[in-house]
Amino acid sequence: MDISSITNQTVADTTVKKNAGGDLGKDEFLKILAAQLQFQDPMEGGDNSAYVAQLAQFSSLEQMENLNTSLNELKGNQNLLYGTLLIGKMVNIAFDNQMVSGVVDKVKLVDSMLKVMVGGQEYDASNILTLEDEEEVVPVESSEEVIE
Repeated sequence: MDISSITNQTVADTTVKKNAGGDLGKDEFLKILAAQLQFQDPMEGGDNSAYVAQLAQFSSLEQMENLNTSLNELKGNQNLLYGTLLIGKMVNIAFDNQMVSGVVDKVKLVDSMLKVMVGGQEYDASNILTLEDEEEVVPVESSEEVIE
């Protein structure tokens, strides 16, 4: 009995899709490993050291993904903490080849990126050029009396 057409058909149906980032993730890695086990030659068996190495790589990949997720959460929290320190501060922001000045009214996180609201307009916090306390910026009132 010829099983090559059945094996070829099954192998053709086993496809591995890349995730949104373009890299193979842990789910794709598991699919590849399962396909290798499923289609190995029963008369020859598998190389146990190769499977152990692949499982070690899979474990390492999973830990790196967990670390990456934790670092992204930490980045978001740190950006939000920094943002709370900006509220009420006078800032100069580079925007469309201009300098916008004003007091930060509120801040928000959008996809781990800090945004500041100045004068009702939203700007990236990464575009802030200078930062001052609003209390330090005191308008000078003109006085007719000159003190010497």
